[in-house]
Amino acid sequence: MDLCMKVLFFTLLVFLSACDKKPRDTKNLPWKTSITESGATQVLGIDIGDVNLTDLSIRLRDVPDIALFESDKGKLNLEAYFGKVNVGLLEARIVADLEASDAFLKQVKSQARKREATPNNNWKYKLTEEANTKAFKMKVWRLVYMPTGQYEEKQIKFFGEPEETIKVTDTAEYRLFPSKGYIILWDTDGGEIFYYVAKKDFARLKASLPMKLMATPKKSAEKD
Repeated sequence: MDLCMKVLFFTLLVFLSACDKKPRDTKNLPWKTSITESGATQVLGIDIGDVNLTDLSIRLRDVPDIALFESDKGKLNLEAYFGKVNVGLLEARIVADLEASDAFLKQVKSQARKREATPNNNWKYKLTEEANTKAFKMKVWRLVYMPTGQYEEKQIKFFGEPEETIKVTDTAEYRLFPSKGYIILWDTDGGEIFYYVAKKDFARLKASLPMKLMATPKKSAEKD
């Protein structure tokens, strides 16, 4: 384990000890957002567009698995996967997409000793320790929030009326909120996904949305 990771683990340990003595956070919910003076989207106590991965890890009290993904079209993306985390009273799987340069992404790919295939036909590359350390200093440009609980229409309405809607399947649609910096995938027959970015990155977020959805667990048969 390199020095950066040791420091992060120690910081998280101290933070967890302090948090155990405090009541659980009930203020930060996925539909409570605001835009900061810098243009970041604040949600769950996180400023998306300003926060780096180290600070996000401390906020979520977890150390993510960082990997490089390559799409079937050759597009590279650096992701930090947190798995299940508790934010306030709710539990979700969190993925942070990092603002990495093209040069860095290509370097990670060239230095990777092996790659793994993913269910959505992407390739996954593991980072070296040096690249992993650098990734913790990078800003998070997109936060993906995947609830583990069941959402109903009345809960989705907490987000407000969308400014645009894009139908994807008979049961799924994207609800876009450009003025608030987020997009919701609402699927009455599957799982929901919430995407958050800074307002300046909204067009980038919209362009990145998958219009072919992978099968998701039924609401009545949730998996770990």
